[in-house]
Amino acid sequence: MPLCAGVLVLLVAERPRIGRGSGRVLDWALIACLAVVAAQLIPLPAWLWAALSPHATDVESAVRLEVVSPASHSLSLDPNATAWALALGAAYVGLFWCARAIFAAGGVRLTTRGISWLGLGLTVLVAIQRATAPKLLFWTWRPLDAGASPYGPFVNRNSLACWLAMTVPLVIGYAVARHESRPPGTAPVAGVDSTQLWLGGAAVLMTGGLLGSLSRGGIFGGAIGLLVFVLLARTRRSRSRGLAWIVAGLIAMAAFATRFANLGALALRMQETTEFGEWGRRVIWHDTWAMATDFRLTGVGAGAFQQGMLVYQHASRQFFFNHAHDEYLQLLAEGGILVGVPAALALAVATVLLARQLRTDRSAIFWVRAGAIAGIAAAAVQSVWDTALRTPANGVLFAVVAAIALHDPRKGR
Repeated sequence: MPLCAGVLVLLVAERPRIGRGSGRVLDWALIACLAVVAAQLIPLPAWLWAALSPHATDVESAVRLEVVSPASHSLSLDPNATAWALALGAAYVGLFWCARAIFAAGGVRLTTRGISWLGLGLTVLVAIQRATAPKLLFWTWRPLDAGASPYGPFVNRNSLACWLAMTVPLVIGYAVARHESRPPGTAPVAGVDSTQLWLGGAAVLMTGGLLGSLSRGGIFGGAIGLLVFVLLARTRRSRSRGLAWIVAGLIAMAAFATRFANLGALALRMQETTEFGEWGRRVIWHDTWAMATDFRLTGVGAGAFQQGMLVYQHASRQFFFNHAHDEYLQLLAEGGILVGVPAALALAVATVLLARQLRTDRSAIFWVRAGAIAGIAAAAVQSVWDTALRTPANGVLFAVVAAIALHDPRKGR
């Protein structure tokens, strides 16, 4: 609620340009996604509800343990969860619009420094909390899930890994941008200042925190994010020597980061990747696909995955599947084709805009923008195995990072 209220105040104060300029198609695609989710809350006549979601009556009857024949019903199987999903989704999109407008006039470096400090503090907090109270949030609250193993303010290791995987490339990009901003003729060693040193230290500690999270999807996504940063660096670094220094720096950072990780536990987690049980991701994906197929047009409702999976889960009920462990598959199951089409359009348009902004940016902010794109790539890859972007902290960071990558300084006020 504070997040939604804060974004609303920011929208009123900033009044960003929406649906205009080079990003108008992206904006309207995002609006279409929110509009479809809002439509999932509208009560429909029983005949129209049955026509749009032919299997909804059977699912509702199975969940309620009685025959359901309402006069009207919304498309969502869980309207309360859908309402919250709509509020959070609107908050993320609104924050992205405001941040994009603000960054057009400046503030990218200041915001990136703030994110760097947050990441450094988060890593230290997680290390202390895991050593002193591994079952409590902030040494006070016990998660509702008895099997939860909190990592700082995150209940789930995958959520922490997603936050760090997005942040590390952004911090590295800012460090390179500061180096590129040094006066002409400055010796390479003399161009290294104290800010670059603590940025490098923060990146090392956050990478160590990412490895320490033992999140396989997060670690793989983070590795892909760093690889994307190197590939983007090639477009600006025409000399092989400069690119070699960047690659060497990333390798050294990863080597130092392994000193903060439990490599034995990490090896065991990686070994489990090839082992499938009755609660493995392959089983979850199979049951989720069955639900997505039955609700292919409208979906079960944003945020209503857990309600629908009460019927579609065929594995042992010792554990219940509350997420699909695949952001793209869960998006299809909850929103159907009506959400999937504008979401795919938004993804395609955003990719084109990212390439255009990166190609035309000749300033040192290019490196911060490249780091932001690498962070987006890391989150996108991790989303194949996790749904960590649904955690509000990750959704907020993703919105800000996307605004850094997509902002157009030529449109600044």
